[in-house]
Amino acid sequence: MATAPSTSNGADQKRYVVDKSIQPLLSNTNTTTSSSLSNVSAGDERLHRLHGTSLLHDASTILKLSPSTFATSTTIFHRVYHSISLVEYDVWSVSMACVLIASKVEEDPRTVRSTILAFHHLYRRRRLRIHDDVSVSYGAAHAEAQHVLSSDEVKENLLRHVPPMSLGGAIYAEWKKALEEKESLILRVLGFTLFWIPDSHPHRFILYFVRVLEIQDGVVAQEAWNYCNDSCHLDLCVRYDAEVIASAAILLSCNKHNISLPLLPRPWWQVFIGPNRGDDLATVCNAILAVGDVSQGDARRARFAFVPSLLKNGSFNDPDSYIWSTVKD
Repeated sequence: MATAPSTSNGADQKRYVVDKSIQPLLSNTNTTTSSSLSNVSAGDERLHRLHGTSLLHDASTILKLSPSTFATSTTIFHRVYHSISLVEYDVWSVSMACVLIASKVEEDPRTVRSTILAFHHLYRRRRLRIHDDVSVSYGAAHAEAQHVLSSDEVKENLLRHVPPMSLGGAIYAEWKKALEEKESLILRVLGFTLFWIPDSHPHRFILYFVRVLEIQDGVVAQEAWNYCNDSCHLDLCVRYDAEVIASAAILLSCNKHNISLPLLPRPWWQVFIGPNRGDDLATVCNAILAVGDVSQGDARRARFAFVPSLLKNGSFNDPDSYIWSTVKD
């Protein structure tokens, strides 16, 4: 997606030129993203990417979307955040739009209403930090003060008795506006060309590779599939070929189950991804293992807590927003 600068009455804006080109792997993504050019540190960008993809995972579960739809939503999420910056667009509204668009691409659409209600439920869960270590403070987004020390069971019961959000109220209008604006943005940034994404997931290679390697244990294939799901939380999908990610998932699964794969006359993965890709394979393996380590502070925070946006004036649901201050909406 090409961009061209445009100014109107002194306002700095971007005009997106729709070229509809298909680029499964983005160029120069190993060092540069739009957020890094906006002076966002690598750690902060990783935290917000993990936060956004965890929202996509939980929302896909609530909306009963297929694993392929989840993978498509994360691919859209990572690709769009290589073109837009975290200091300009918040993760929550972009994640909502990614789920909505992915469900359409996969021909299993969900309504705007159901998508908003799913994310609103997640919003309450993240503010209560269910399953998180509440002894660790995250500042303004620490938790609901009166429930911070409550047990997870108490918090779950609290959510069950929360009245549903009024579909005609101001809060719903705020969520809907954020969703619709970001849906339009994502489609323009990606050139309305999304049909190829479902065929580019590493999951589709797992069973084929396992069959070629003559691995009989179905647990290995399932474990490799789970590693592919973990890979969706990072932008590996725009840095490496799907075959490389699938091979890394199989390698991790076989190592976990003490299954030896052939290394002579040449390593087995060269059959699938070609020669001189050992470093790429190792990098992907290490990245996937790091995502699965919930003992890391940023990974746990991204998964269970609310992470405020990096927008200068805050996003529509940040701690200083009207939505945050509304107790019963």
